Amino acid sequence: MATPPTRTLLRAALATLALGGVTLAGAPAAFAAPGDNGDVKVHRQGTSDTSQANEPQVGCIFRFAAFNFDGLQSIQWNIYEQPGQPGNQDPSLKNGSIAVDSNGDGHTDDITGLSSGMYKVEWTWEGQSGSAKSKVFRVNCPTPTPTPTNGNGGPGGGPGGNGGNGHGKPPHGPVGAGGGGSAPIAAEDSSTFGIGAAVAAGLAGTAGLVMIRRSRRRDNGAA
Repeated sequence: MATPPTRTLLRAALATLALGGVTLAGAPAAFAAPGDNGDVKVHRQGTSDTSQANEPQVGCIFRFAAFNFDGLQSIQWNIYEQPGQPGNQDPSLKNGSIAVDSNGDGHTDDITGLSSGMYKVEWTWEGQSGSAKSKVFRVNCPTPTPTPTNGNGGPGGGPGGNGGNGHGKPPHGPVGAGGGGSAPIAAEDSSTFGIGAAVAAGLAGTAGLVMIRRSRRRDNGAA
């Protein structure tokens, strides 16, 4: 049977071990840095600022929303193009801050001005003990469609242009032959003149033949 002093020492040892176990169990919470449990989400235009969904594919307009940070912290964010240059930290394309409320939540205003491509948002916060956190996302911003021309071309008349021919139609009618006339009309006039001259010559020949015959008949009658 243990003596009273021995029993007292045993009880003291058990109490010390129990206290040590409680202390070790609480160690991770004691060493957690303020804000380490917070996160930043990427939101498309129109997504509720209270939604904790992360949307890595966004359009020309988007936002960042912060959740679960320690109340009233300030979060600094920077956007970098991806992939960056090896060995170099490229300058941020855009940056700003998020002021979270007493619940540790907050959001940015609309962010614009990035062309289509891959980007990374990197954020830090007050009381940070480790490295910055980050997320990669893609911007899909359609390229504006060029405004088509109305087809009224200038001199020379390119495809679809009027080119001075009036309503874009090919030239029609006779081609000018110089001297105020036109080739087809001149040809028709020449042929008409030729036919008229031939007919006139024929009539003149016939009339001459009739006169010769009459003259011969008179000569014969007189004889």
